[in-house]
Amino acid sequence: MPLDNRDYKNMTDYLQRLYQCEPFSRGGIEHPVTVFYPAAWQIHDVDSLLDRSLPAPAARDFPFYDYSYLHDLQNSKPGLHDGQTFAMQALRLKPLRLRGVIGHYFDMLATCSALERELRDAVAQGWMRAPSRAAYHRQVPPTDVLTRGIGRSATIGIGALTVFNDGDGYKALLARRSAATAIDSGMVHVLPAMIFQPTTADFADQREWSLKHQILREVLEELFNFPEQAQPPRWDFFYDHPALLYLLDLLESGRAQLCATGIVFNLLTLRPEVSTLLLIHDPDWYRRITAPDSDMPFATADETEGGSVVLAPVDSDEALLAHFPPDLHLLMPAHATATMWLGIDLARREIQSARGAV
Repeated sequence: MPLDNRDYKNMTDYLQRLYQCEPFSRGGIEHPVTVFYPAAWQIHDVDSLLDRSLPAPAARDFPFYDYSYLHDLQNSKPGLHDGQTFAMQALRLKPLRLRGVIGHYFDMLATCSALERELRDAVAQGWMRAPSRAAYHRQVPPTDVLTRGIGRSATIGIGALTVFNDGDGYKALLARRSAATAIDSGMVHVLPAMIFQPTTADFADQREWSLKHQILREVLEELFNFPEQAQPPRWDFFYDHPALLYLLDLLESGRAQLCATGIVFNLLTLRPEVSTLLLIHDPDWYRRITAPDSDMPFATADETEGGSVVLAPVDSDEALLAHFPPDLHLLMPAHATATMWLGIDLARREIQSARGAV
């Protein structure tokens, strides 16, 4: 159940003091995340946010492991799979760059998502008590967690705010996560949003260590209901899909852009979320995916609640927020809130630049 504004502020203040960092702020509201911004040259090269060294398997050395929380999820969501993930080993700030290791999804749930569940439950009951977080910090100082993934499986997430031109103006694509998701169920999110992970068995193809590659696959899965494949025969099994071929043509011709907007560090889960923007200038894209006889029809996946997609104008904050209930930030994961606003701001700058170039 969402917290109220007072609880949200108390939780954010507690985490800000504990980790001694600047919380992301918008419209006078501070959020329990902090943002690391890319250099200007990195904005149009999302893979520049990844270290060139390839991830190797991580040591499973955890100061705490919430088996109870993990088992609750496994029992309530029987479709969960303990796949490999790319997790943070270290974060370098100048230039902004993530070094990765190979982790596992269940380890992330038990060592990161469990921290958020515990703190939200405590705040909702009127106290600031977090024994699992305290146990973790008895071995790992709070000052270390923003730039080191030690002692937890800090799986890297990716959020992509999709903004497109529908012929009447630019719209942001947002939707509610379905009950099928393990985390952030029922919350408004950017679309697509994803766990960064390899699909080939045991990370067999090193080319999967690519943010662009992952985002393109998730665009197909979450916007065109392309089925996931476990351990596909080849790393690029989806590159002949007509929706992807069309999008790649738009990107190569400058009619669309894929941009990095930052790394959002979630203080609730102690995980990094790479924040990106997929900006589509060509109105033919939206017309084609919504045409009755489309060869690449828009269709969301099971992770999105049916009928929840919102196309919100990006002209102003007020215009966007008018499409949602009051206090939208209480209905969104904090990292998704930051990804949305970072993407909106960059989209406005890029749209203005594109109009000026005409």
